[in-house]
Amino acid sequence: AYLSENFLGNGEYVTLAGILEHNSKIYSVAVPMGLSQYGTKDGNGKWILPGNEDLVKTESGGSNSSAYEKDELLWTQYPNSCWVAIFDDATFTNKKIIKTDKISYACGRFKSQYYQMIWATDNGDIYVFSPSYAKTMSDPRQQTNLPAGVVRIPNGSEDFDDYYCNLETQSNGNSFLRSWHITEDYFLLLMYDRPFSETGYTANQLAVFKAGTEKLTYVSGLPSTDIISGFGNTIHVENGKAYIAVTTTDGTPAIYKIDPANANATKGVTVEATQITGIGKLTAQ
Repeated sequence: AYLSENFLGNGEYVTLAGILEHNSKIYSVAVPMGLSQYGTKDGNGKWILPGNEDLVKTESGGSNSSAYEKDELLWTQYPNSCWVAIFDDATFTNKKIIKTDKISYACGRFKSQYYQMIWATDNGDIYVFSPSYAKTMSDPRQQTNLPAGVVRIPNGSEDFDDYYCNLETQSNGNSFLRSWHITEDYFLLLMYDRPFSETGYTANQLAVFKAGTEKLTYVSGLPSTDIISGFGNTIHVENGKAYIAVTTTDGTPAIYKIDPANANATKGVTVEATQITGIGKLTAQ
């Protein structure tokens, strides 16, 4: 229904990260990706910001998800903004774009994967999380100076309100890779162990964020971070508790139950396998 190119009106093409159905509408974060080889030439380069002309590639290169074409401007020129697209219904006939400059684009990044960072709470408020992944860009013009943070679209509205929480002030400057809604206004975050400014950062910790109090609490009761080798890609939520698979280097993987009220994890069943990528529950009909 729409071209991904110039989706936001700034010439850049986008990818959509996450789909949230809420109040008969569809919400998704629009992540700007830069200018294609056609976008850089449109209007004699009108979409290239002044001073960014040298960011345009002079030859094709890269590989896999980092491949690029000659004349392409790779990665966004707008690292200090976040856009959310709101579609009227499943036909995608009409769309509305809202923007905030309080956070950077709102998606978790790992190679070619873009993880959802937009979730609705039980009272209908929508929270949008930004890990500020643009901090990892090599060129200062494409780096964000905004910390990882959270903003809100209140229930019944289609725009951001004045809510804002800087998560890095409670995490020693660390960001996060993934997020999930648990219950009420509790969220589970898969945290990195060090800031993006350092090398070798890995996502091996969990934290609970309560939006109402703007409180981030690291989860206790998990194995030591030096033996955690991975978490499941999905969580299961039941009766206000989150269940997540944890794989370690010194034994079989296990399912842990997390109580968001006290951010405590309790070990449950172990599985004779090398890794668990996800868990779910079947209910008899």
